[in-house]
Amino acid sequence: MKHNLKKLPKSEMELEVFVAAEEMETFWKAARRKVSEGIQVKGFRPGKAPSDVLAGAGVEEDVHNETANSVINKTYPEILEKEGIEPIGRVNAEIIKLAPGNEFVYKLKFFVLPEVNLPDYKKIASDVLKNKKKQEIKKEEINKAIDWLRKSRAELVEVQRKAQKGDMVEIDIESLAGDKKLEKATGEEKFILGEGNFLPGFEEAIEGLDINSEKEFEIVAPDDYWDESLRGKKLFFKVTMKKVNERKLPEINDEWVKKIGKFKDVKEFEKSIEEGILAEKEIKERDKMRVQMMDKLLIETKIDLPEILVENETHYRMHELEHMAKDAGLSLEDYLTRAKKDKESVEKELRKEAEKTVNGMLILKEISKRENCHPSDKEMEAAMAGFLARFGSSKDAEKEIDRDALWGYTEERLTNEKVFQLLESL
Repeated sequence: MKHNLKKLPKSEMELEVFVAAEEMETFWKAARRKVSEGIQVKGFRPGKAPSDVLAGAGVEEDVHNETANSVINKTYPEILEKEGIEPIGRVNAEIIKLAPGNEFVYKLKFFVLPEVNLPDYKKIASDVLKNKKKQEIKKEEINKAIDWLRKSRAELVEVQRKAQKGDMVEIDIESLAGDKKLEKATGEEKFILGEGNFLPGFEEAIEGLDINSEKEFEIVAPDDYWDESLRGKKLFFKVTMKKVNERKLPEINDEWVKKIGKFKDVKEFEKSIEEGILAEKEIKERDKMRVQMMDKLLIETKIDLPEILVENETHYRMHELEHMAKDAGLSLEDYLTRAKKDKESVEKELRKEAEKTVNGMLILKEISKRENCHPSDKEMEAAMAGFLARFGSSKDAEKEIDRDALWGYTEERLTNEKVFQLLESL
């Protein structure tokens, strides 16, 4: 048996294999025997009919197919192992020459993981980390977080007075754009007055409105309003104030902080808030540094991307977009129409994103190989257990997830984290 190996663009390879007629004889005999066992030929026991009789029985094509499949399945894995090649994705086969008593020739085309010629990734990481900022916490940030907690645990007390900023109000709205009713802005609403959750000018217009009072007013939607169809248009509103609830904020003292967590006093509570804000800011700065590292690595690393990996990632992203549209109650076509885009341009955008993602994945994979950054079995089991704990029971988990896929995802996630931790430790 002989073979030729040829490199094609985009990390694709072509393998041409030549199997001598003498080697083929064994495969032909085995194929005829297997095919004849599945048919009944008069005068012969199953598996014993000779070639000329099988040809007359109209099963010679089956014999050819069985021979080709058995030869390909036996020979090409041996060749790939010898050459140290591992295909990714599907392997496409083409039969060039197949006839009894002749040499068998076939070709395979497949993609392989490309060679990744990394730049000095340690220097890149070191240069990026020189700009990492030390995070500090201001007293105002702590106070803001505490105020948010107090507001979230405020006691609502219904009052019989005019609505003021900070009140939780309940209203009925009728909305029109010209003579067209705005369904999404019509009905009951409940919100904190003064937090700016409505069209600019709307909340100011109803401030001071008394219980069961009505008010009619007009507002011109700003040019940057989220709903493009209403930008610059005059909108008519009729609002009825149904209920006003005053929010009574809890006093900050030792008794209150003990109720919301395991804190012995206000000082310990404030310390916990400070540590939480600091951790959040440090993670944000860390992620910013990681993005900058990857951006520089992507610029300086040249990879001949396998088309199949880019295609798969692009299809995945398109599938996610379709799901997002469906969750919004829209078809993909309607979703794209509202976004003023067409499918072709979106696919180009998604492909560009896919190329970046695949490049990044291959870069991190190569660094992990060079630096031997891999999670231990113990780390893998702990991460898997943490994910599976989200499900009510092991039976529920088995129904919902593909364990092999979860293992692969978890391994990649932990490996990437170890790579970044290595680069950050330089």
